Parts: sequence; structure tokens; C-alpha cells
Amino acid sequence: MSSNDSTIGSALDRDTVQSASKLLIAAIAIVGVLAVVTLLPGIDRLVPFAPVTFAAVATAVVALAVAGILLYAAPKFALLTRLALGGRGVDAETDAPPSRIAENAGGMAYWLVVFGAVLVAYRGLAGAAIPLLNDAAWAYDAVFLFVALVPVVFLVARLTVTVDPLAEAVADRVAGDGVDDADDAGEAREAAATDDRDDA
Repeated sequence: MSSNDSTIGSALDRDTVQSASKLLIAAIAIVGVLAVVTLLPGIDRLVPFAPVTFAAVATAVVALAVAGILLYAAPKFALLTRLALGGRGVDAETDAPPSRIAENAGGMAYWLVVFGAVLVAYRGLAGAAIPLLNDAAWAYDAVFLFVALVPVVFLVARLTVTVDPLAEAVADRVAGDGVDDADDAGEAREAAATDDRDDA
């Protein structure tokens, strides 16, 4: 890797970390603002001509904002995970286990963040949506169940394809050292036998 590539890589790492951190801080700040808003007088009153409170509406808006931030940040967290594990994408020449592990871990991070966004939206919208649905409240749960199954399916798929490369990496780490030690011991025995023959 040239010094130019190294500079670009470190800049990408810093920019990615800064961008992901900014999004995470923004999400936390929005949640903090919601906590303050829920303390306002009269926030627990019903919205006119609707069976929901102002607090439920505010929570729904904040939940949508946080879910949107999480969805926008998901690729950045996936990239950070890949970089943290030493993978810079799939190697074009060799598909080595570490790069496959990093790639799959990045995919898992992506789908975990998406799953988190779905859960935030589900919890946040419940207070405003369920009173409006009345007897059809089961539809709310059913819709979010199907939406949440999408990231779960992709997460399970990524976990499944990570088993083999991870097992290879563990075997290389554990058995590889043992094979090297055995080779060293064998070479030492051969050298000793050669010395014995030379002495004889």
C-alpha cells in the first residue's frame, strides 16, 4: 500500500467515524429534546378530535426522526465494523477468511442497526397509532412483525455464511501454531540425527 493509499484510508476512517458519531449524537439529542418536551404543561392532553395525546404525537415524530437517522447511519456503522476488523472490502485476488469475516460482520452491523430502527419506530408510533386503529390494533403489530422479519432474515443469512470463514480463521490460529511447533520439533530431531551420523 502506497503512502497515498494510506493517507486516503486514514482520512476515510476519520471521516466515517466523525459522520457516524455525529448521527449517533444527533439521535441522542433528539431523544433528550423529547424528554424535555414531555415535561411541558398540558402535553398529556388529548389532541382535539383525536384519541391521542400531544405527547404521543411528539413521541411518534421523534421516533420517526431517530429511525430515519439510524437507517441513514446503517451503512456507516457497517463500514466502521469492516474497518475495525481489518477488512477493506472483498480482496479481488484472494478471498481470504479475514476479509470475508470483516465483510459479513459489516453486513450484520448494518442489519442490526436497521432492526433497531424498526424497533424504535414500532415503540414510538404505538402511542399514536394504536388508539386510532381501535379494534384493528392487531394490524399495527402484524405490519411491524413483517417489516422486522426482513432485517432478521438478512442477519441470520449473514451469520450463516460467517460460520465457515470464522471456523477457518480459528483453525488457522489454533492448529497453525501447533503445526509450526511440530515442524520445528521435527526439524530439530532431523538435525540431531544428522549430527549423530556425522559424529559416527
